[in-house]
Amino acid sequence: MGTESNTTTLASSNAFWLSRSTLEKRLSFLLPAYRADSFSITTADLASNASFVNYVRHHRLTDLSTGTTLDVIEKSIRKTIFITSLESRFYRERNVLGASVHFKHPPFLGVIETPWESLIFTGYVQGRPPRMSAIAKTVAPGIAEIETVTNHHLGLAAWWQAPKFWTMDFFRPWYLLRSRFNYERYLHSLEELARDDDRFADLPRRLRALRPMLRHEANGAKKSPRCFCHMDYLRKNFFLSPQGLQMIDWSEFKVGRIGFDGGSYLSAVFRRSDMERFMITRDEFLVTYLEKLDPRFDRQQVLRNLNYFFLQNSLWHFLRPKTIADHQRRGNLDLLHEKYEYLLAQPLISGC
Repeated sequence: MGTESNTTTLASSNAFWLSRSTLEKRLSFLLPAYRADSFSITTADLASNASFVNYVRHHRLTDLSTGTTLDVIEKSIRKTIFITSLESRFYRERNVLGASVHFKHPPFLGVIETPWESLIFTGYVQGRPPRMSAIAKTVAPGIAEIETVTNHHLGLAAWWQAPKFWTMDFFRPWYLLRSRFNYERYLHSLEELARDDDRFADLPRRLRALRPMLRHEANGAKKSPRCFCHMDYLRKNFFLSPQGLQMIDWSEFKVGRIGFDGGSYLSAVFRRSDMERFMITRDEFLVTYLEKLDPRFDRQQVLRNLNYFFLQNSLWHFLRPKTIADHQRRGNLDLLHEKYEYLLAQPLISGC
């Protein structure tokens, strides 16, 4: 990705427009110094596979008088029955992370809402994607910092903001009904594998039996302290830059619970690592995270929340037909079996 050059004043603006309008008009609203006759613009589409995203575009603005440039990301998220996207609602609260130390965040320029889409504008960052298992000691304090400041932010919110945060809460049916949080929908894939491989024969039954435990853990998590959660700790959303570890893409954002993002990070490492590497990374992360965890939070409950979210994400991923097929193609069924057994053992150590 590219760096941003401060050739013009960066503003943080929000508005509702009845029409989509032109890119030049949108830039004039967001960037006070922008004038169409003073800048040239080149645009490139960037890849995105997130639900409801129309496009992600990189605009490079070049000042015709000085040659200096400014790089802007424009993200368009379509609406269903005029409902504003979670990501755009997050960006309206984005300033709470403005003083972040451990994660760096691209400059936020503004949000424009139309009846059909949310348009989010941010700066453009430069860096290289990290190996997620190698940044555990950086991610851990970053997560603890987000949890602390956003929990405080939610606690100070005015009474009239309560309905907004309620609709953004993880424990709403419109989020929990997603297949990502209903792993049993994919057990048929494991049952098909079990017909050809006896090692997996009893696993569908044992994995199905986790459901009551997960419901119990969800009920406990629901009553624990809230915070903003990124929930998408994949390599594509992080960049190592001279300024520090950059975090992007809040498309999976929810008002979650303390510990959820730790579970999301560890599940991402679990996907890509062998068991030895995962266990080393898990230990490094937990030691650092617990050192940085705000003492206001109940450590045991936080670890239960972390384990709950880790299980939800990992069960969904490792039961997907694509994941099973990939392990079959690569001859990694021994590792797949080992990971199922690890997930089944988690309820026994959830209070660790």
